[in-house]
Amino acid sequence: MSETDAALERTRIGDRETAQGETERAVRRGAWPVAELPAGKTTGWWGMLAFILTEAAMFAAFIASYYYLRFVGDSGWPPPGDKLPHVMVPSIGTGVLVLSCLPMWLAVRAARAGRRLAAPLVVLATCGGIAFVVLQAVDYELEYPASTPSKDAYGSLLFTLTGLHAFHVAIGVFMLLLVLGSSLLRGVGKAQYGAARLCAMYWYFLAVLAVAIYGTVYLSPYM
Repeated sequence: MSETDAALERTRIGDRETAQGETERAVRRGAWPVAELPAGKTTGWWGMLAFILTEAAMFAAFIASYYYLRFVGDSGWPPPGDKLPHVMVPSIGTGVLVLSCLPMWLAVRAARAGRRLAAPLVVLATCGGIAFVVLQAVDYELEYPASTPSKDAYGSLLFTLTGLHAFHVAIGVFMLLLVLGSSLLRGVGKAQYGAARLCAMYWYFLAVLAVAIYGTVYLSPYM
């Protein structure tokens, strides 16, 4: 190596050491923010998962009670004096709630990218939840007075299962409205994305639960 090449190599080494030293001093002074990536799932994600599992256990107990009372009795199901449940309105309501998962999924993707398209998609999902609750109320009018919550075990479980589920859908609608209001007031940021992600978890759970209840309460009596 010639003296010129050696001098150039020493210069490059010196420049690297100088730059490294300036970087270390800047970090110690706090001049450069050090980004810390989240490790694993957030606390909110685990909290929502625990809540969903708790609710799933409660509904599983009610569904198990429904089938137990159905098969333990000898008088038929529904019992004499009760009519078979109406299927059309619950079918529409369940379908609407399941389909609302698509705009919910797209809303989470849009929120992750920071796009304002997330807000209209959340509105669509919210409308699906509201429509489900309204259709559930219409179904109650069709079932009453042939079946009532206090008439027998069949009516009690019918109204309890579907009523609890409709109440949880109403809670989900309220959560989506909060996310929508936050995105409209503050824009779509990391906080809105995190909230939309948690709401989506809950919304998907409600849709799966709707299918399970629909098959139990409205379809199984015909089998």
